[in-house]
Amino acid sequence: MDDSEGEICKNLCQGGVGIIETITAAAKMKVLLAAFALLLLGGCLYEISGEQGTQNTPELIQPTETQNPFVADIQHRSDLVNNAVQEAINQQGVQTPIAYKQTCESSIAFIRSERLDTNTNYNTLDTGQKELIQYYRTYLTEAAAVVTACYAGNTPDLSKMNDAKNELY
Repeated sequence: MDDSEGEICKNLCQGGVGIIETITAAAKMKVLLAAFALLLLGGCLYEISGEQGTQNTPELIQPTETQNPFVADIQHRSDLVNNAVQEAINQQGVQTPIAYKQTCESSIAFIRSERLDTNTNYNTLDTGQKELIQYYRTYLTEAAAVVTACYAGNTPDLSKMNDAKNELY
């Protein structure tokens, strides 16, 4: 190989490296442009989707009538007590006597713990809250009477308990 052929090979090899660098740089620019285009498209979709963007969805949970969190908490607690009472009613005659005794004792223990919770910070409540607590205490007394009747094997009278619960709403 003479000098001219060697120089041509050298130039071609160096040119080949330059071509590869050019192609690599072009591919990198293409990727950057594609990423920028996706960000731009996402921003446009977010902007046209509404005032709050994609978080603008209809409300699935309807607000309750009472906005007072104290009242809502008492109503929620009364529902939990009602669930405990219904469990005692539903299991009457279904469970073994020992298991049913435990179910009734568990329901009574839950009702008693709720009754004790009504004493917490009672003196700091306003008049309306104290009145609601009194209704709730009446409801707890009636709920305990229902569970006690179930435990004794009698058919419980739910009317007083339901009337007391209605006072909470």
